[in-house]
Amino acid sequence: MGNRSEREADGRPDDHGYGEGWEELRRKTLRRDGYACTRCGADDRTLQAHHVVPRSAGGPDDLENLLTICRPCHGVIHQSNGAFDDVRDDAPLFPDRTAPAPVARMRTPDDQCCSRCGAQRDDPRELVAWTDVPAPADGRETDHLTLCKPCAGLVLERDPNCTRDALSANHRFSTHELASRRADAPVRPSVFASPQVAIRRDPRTVRERLVDDTPLRFAVNHAGVRWAMLAAIGYVLLILAVSL
Repeated sequence: MGNRSEREADGRPDDHGYGEGWEELRRKTLRRDGYACTRCGADDRTLQAHHVVPRSAGGPDDLENLLTICRPCHGVIHQSNGAFDDVRDDAPLFPDRTAPAPVARMRTPDDQCCSRCGAQRDDPRELVAWTDVPAPADGRETDHLTLCKPCAGLVLERDPNCTRDALSANHRFSTHELASRRADAPVRPSVFASPQVAIRRDPRTVRERLVDDTPLRFAVNHAGVRWAMLAAIGYVLLILAVSL
């Protein structure tokens, strides 16, 4: 674990002049959390005290509003803070399965979205990561792709390069679990899907054949387009009503 007092002293980015008693409160936070990051469990990095409710939003300086977090994981929580840009990539992709909800986030917002269907999954337990991804034809390499479990089951079935050993997560999951959910994967991948996982699933129902496997899916399956169509229809009806 290393020397505790040395790690605490190394936490200079946490000393923002929060007032009298802040340093002691920070030390109490680290001590309560066992001198380990509550997001990833690391105990060998610079540790800081994170406000669950930000001070800018009225969050108090008290023990109940603080969590111990290492500096890379602190950067995960504060995506727009450039002070963490040099260490953010050192944070694990997944939070630890025991991480408290306020810090249980994926490393970047994009990692919360499935690389095949684009669906956002706020619960990391609904995501797996495909590592050792082969480079696509354009040669742009990536160290991982995140997939929702239904899409992971489909890719695992269809792509021989994707094996169970190449999939990781912050919880236990089985090949059987992924296989049982692959039928829930969308028929067509998102138009922005990574080429390695842009796999089409055979439609099974009339709706999937007539809607989900045709351009109609853009109008029916996307709330924004539906609202735009309704607004356009409403506008036409309003014009007709006024002109009568």
